[in-house]
Amino acid sequence: MKEKIMLKSAVHSKESLLVALLLAMNTGFVDAFTFFHFDGRFASLQTGNLIQTGINLAHGNLEKAFQFIIPILFFALGALFKTLFTKYKTQNNQSEIESLLFIQMIGILLISLAFATFLHLSASLFVGILSFFMVIQGDTFTRVRGLPYANIMSTGNIKAFGTNLGQYLVSKNTKDLKNSLIFLSLALSFVVGAFISSLLSLWLGDFTLIGSSLLILLAYYSYKIIIHKKQRLFH
Repeated sequence: MKEKIMLKSAVHSKESLLVALLLAMNTGFVDAFTFFHFDGRFASLQTGNLIQTGINLAHGNLEKAFQFIIPILFFALGALFKTLFTKYKTQNNQSEIESLLFIQMIGILLISLAFATFLHLSASLFVGILSFFMVIQGDTFTRVRGLPYANIMSTGNIKAFGTNLGQYLVSKNTKDLKNSLIFLSLALSFVVGAFISSLLSLWLGDFTLIGSSLLILLAYYSYKIIIHKKQRLFH
């Protein structure tokens, strides 16, 4: 019974707004770097990669089209891994959240350091490996304060901002206004992440993505602090 209570606590804790903002910022950080340094490729926003694939196919650039497909395939593999890992943890009455954040953090750190120093990978393969780790983030954290959201894309968040703001103007329900501000803050976090990434890349170059691991580390410890506080309430 105690394990079930702790699992329920973990589910609510991963809906923290602070964690959501840090993860959204991380997406903006990573995608800004890969887009500008790797010929328009995205590690998270696979819609962009699909569009690039279609454009290159239309122009007969089959080899380049395939290069944009590689991150998409890694993204799907990451989702597969996350699903199987979650099922394994659930069967053992364990929360997978801390483990998945740790896997993402260490994975991005190691591949970024290796790529910046000695590992000579093609741009598509490097971005593909990043995509594997980014989908873990997106598939693990899907709600914030009870609201569905996305931390690896912002189209839905912008739509939700407008929808909730419109509902507030009609109903004058302050809850709708608060919800709209949550989605606005998420969208702005993507911008902040991209802004920081672009500035740091001027000085750090290929080492810039270390900043991604630092953002995930902040999210990891923020989550652990929230869990610790909630667990104390059950004792």
